[in-house]
Amino acid sequence: MTLYSRAKISKEHGSLFNDAKAVELVEQIDFYFSLLEKSGADFTFFANAARAMQLDNKVKAYIKEHPRASVVNLGAGFETEFFRVDNGIIRWYDLDLPELIEVRKQLLPETDRLTCIAKSFLDPSWCQEINTEKGVFIIAGGLFRYFGEAEVRQFFSLLADRFPGCEIVFEAESKSSIDVDGSCGAYGAGWNDDEPEKRDAMQAEYMKAFENAWKIFFPQAQKDMMIGALTTSTRPQSAEWDDFKTWWNQLSAQEKGKAMSDFFISFTCGCPLEYANEMTAWDDRITVVDQFPLFRDIPRDPSMSLSVRQFMDYTDEKGRIKIFHMRF
Repeated sequence: MTLYSRAKISKEHGSLFNDAKAVELVEQIDFYFSLLEKSGADFTFFANAARAMQLDNKVKAYIKEHPRASVVNLGAGFETEFFRVDNGIIRWYDLDLPELIEVRKQLLPETDRLTCIAKSFLDPSWCQEINTEKGVFIIAGGLFRYFGEAEVRQFFSLLADRFPGCEIVFEAESKSSIDVDGSCGAYGAGWNDDEPEKRDAMQAEYMKAFENAWKIFFPQAQKDMMIGALTTSTRPQSAEWDDFKTWWNQLSAQEKGKAMSDFFISFTCGCPLEYANEMTAWDDRITVVDQFPLFRDIPRDPSMSLSVRQFMDYTDEKGRIKIFHMRF
């Protein structure tokens, strides 16, 4: 999804973001990306690309001051950031689980400056493979949300032990992003009751994508599991979309928000943070370099859909997703 997001936004908004390698990979990989197009919402595609834009800017600023630094991309997946920021002399490490790295190497072969590490970021042995002579900068885009605070705190202490002076940049979701009281939903899907037009427009965007995913993407077992996990007072009579739609239309705005969170619970952030300085209490070696909203300095281009522009404004106004830059 993140790879496709970067390719899609590169094609549609090339003046804002250009990831030629992502476009190349999407054309090369044998996968039904059309299913992602149909089952994704425009603002989620753009959010993925926006995160890449902001992390790119941070990496570029660091290697401008430390041109021969080592950059470590944690949970690399099919990220292609190296090809967007490479200055010709940095050392780059892409770290992910062995099964992913095996495929990644076939698509993006290693070079003398581009190295793959087939390990979990929680396995401290990866630290021994990093050249630390010219500085270390770490990227963790879309990673920490899948882990609890205890694991993230332990990892930050590891960085402070192994790489004193290193810096890390990542995105963090606010605690409000995981509320299930009807005013909030997964990854910014919900809207306050005092903003009904925005709330209804965003939910309609999500439902359009959700309907396509339900009909052509989700396996039957997953549909049954998702319906069974609903914590609303009622639930659809079957997994048929018509039954689902009838049920949905009978819900109140609060119930819809709660149901939306139930359906997207797998995307709920495991380590929500309101402010970067919360982490300074974890370890006195952690300091804050920067903190800012996800869409800061990204133009609200008229060519973007209304739902994208609304999502950008709302997310930044409410501080729901931020970029954190820390030093150890």
